[in-house]
Amino acid sequence: MKIVFFGTSDFAVPSLAALAGRHEIAAVITKPDKPRGRHLLTRSSAVKVKAQELGLTVFSLEDLLPADAVNKLKRYEAELFVVIAYGRILPAEVLSLPEFYSIGLHASLLPKYRGASPINWALLNGETLTGVTVFKLSGKMDAGDIIMQEEATILNSDNARTLSLKLSQAGADLLLKAVDAIENKTARFTRQKDEEATFTVLLKKEDGLIDWKRSPAEIHNKVRAMFGWPGVFSDLNGHRIKILATETGESEDAAAHRPGQIIRVKPDGIEVACGQGIIKVKELQAEGGKRLAVSEYLLGHKVRAGDFFLSSP
Repeated sequence: MKIVFFGTSDFAVPSLAALAGRHEIAAVITKPDKPRGRHLLTRSSAVKVKAQELGLTVFSLEDLLPADAVNKLKRYEAELFVVIAYGRILPAEVLSLPEFYSIGLHASLLPKYRGASPINWALLNGETLTGVTVFKLSGKMDAGDIIMQEEATILNSDNARTLSLKLSQAGADLLLKAVDAIENKTARFTRQKDEEATFTVLLKKEDGLIDWKRSPAEIHNKVRAMFGWPGVFSDLNGHRIKILATETGESEDAAAHRPGQIIRVKPDGIEVACGQGIIKVKELQAEGGKRLAVSEYLLGHKVRAGDFFLSSP
């Protein structure tokens, strides 16, 4: 099929590569280059980098007037538009341009977790099952008819990065099947039940602050869900610390300690009292430093039982 692909983030890259191996990618549309990272260097999106590697035509529509953007897309005479983690909702005028229609890939089992951060919120809510959905795009966010879905297990060891990698590959495989069905005119559509829909909101940097009065499971899920962005943090001995990996646990003496107080310091983890138990910090990062296992961190930092991780911003 002749496809115009819309995408920006890493999540969309496996799908672009998979489609390019089986179909004609007439053009790739992505968000403009922008400053990224600690030093705010101008960088291209992950999709643009992959598109250039594959030798595909890639550009942004941001600098064009809406009518000019529509006219430019029309010239490709695409049979299908595929939109994955693009970063904006396309208007109905654009979605109706292909010979067939426009489809999307979403990292949840729709109608659950509609919105921009389904992976983070599935982890935050302690879900053990998620999946990917290929669906027909409509004027409403993630609300179009479902073409195909596939379930995926969320492991307790998964974080936002590992789960995104797992779902992006599963999504690419499912997308190929869906495009084949569309091309063969065997695709079947299932209307979403709007009354069962749940919605996500974008996470903010301040959402990463740990409340040590929360349960071990809630804190562990937060660390998993916010790995990468916005990152989970707390203050220890006057320094801002990012917490990157944890384990939940129980301790008979946890109730004798205040939330955020360090109970024990061991090479394999720092045991911290929290609501109804303990959380073991396994990996952490000092501000401006590198990601370290606790055993490595302790070589250059003094941490003692009785010290406090603070919940204040």
